[in-house]
Amino acid sequence: MLSVLTILSLCLSVAFAFVPARSSEFHQVTRLQNDAQSANEDLRSRAEKLRREVEELEAKMKREKPSASSTASSAPAVLKKTYTTLDDSEWTLSYRFASDPPPKDDADDGNDQVRLRFYSGKVGIKLKSDGYTDITDDEQVKDITYSKFWGWDEEISNEDGLRYLLFSADVEKSADDNNPGTDRFYFQARVEQDERSKEISLADGKVTVKRDIEPPGGFW
Repeated sequence: MLSVLTILSLCLSVAFAFVPARSSEFHQVTRLQNDAQSANEDLRSRAEKLRREVEELEAKMKREKPSASSTASSAPAVLKKTYTTLDDSEWTLSYRFASDPPPKDDADDGNDQVRLRFYSGKVGIKLKSDGYTDITDDEQVKDITYSKFWGWDEEISNEDGLRYLLFSADVEKSADDNNPGTDRFYFQARVEQDERSKEISLADGKVTVKRDIEPPGGFW
């Protein structure tokens, strides 16, 4: 817009400076003034046309320029997975457990007390609608190996009337563990469901292990 006004100003100054003023040549001066006036009007008309073209071009560029909001809205949205049933649902288990139960409070503080070895990590599982369980991601599993996840089940507790998810897995522990080899670990979590959205979530996860105890020998 500034360039258009500058061109218009220069054109007008040249047109006005072009007119000579002599009293002895009145008719010639009048003709020149008329010519100059006509030229000025022509310059004004051209300048006005040029100004309109510039304004139209600026308006067109503003319309075609993408805004920040339109650019952001065109990006694909990452949706959170939600489930209203456990069938075919996928979960990431963040776990931390030991291969042995913790010592009781009344246990002696002797040197023969078992030192616990803790394992922690994350494992992804899928609860299939046919009752089986698949491992979907075990890249963040360390020091142990999940050999197999067994079937899952949903039960209502007789004690508190709440819903619980139950499943088990064969876990192979490291060779330096107090109990090396493979044990079956049992997983339990409380199933919570939102009243409005019916979205399911898992809470209060627990891990237990059952191990055969060798008889001490002897008789009675």
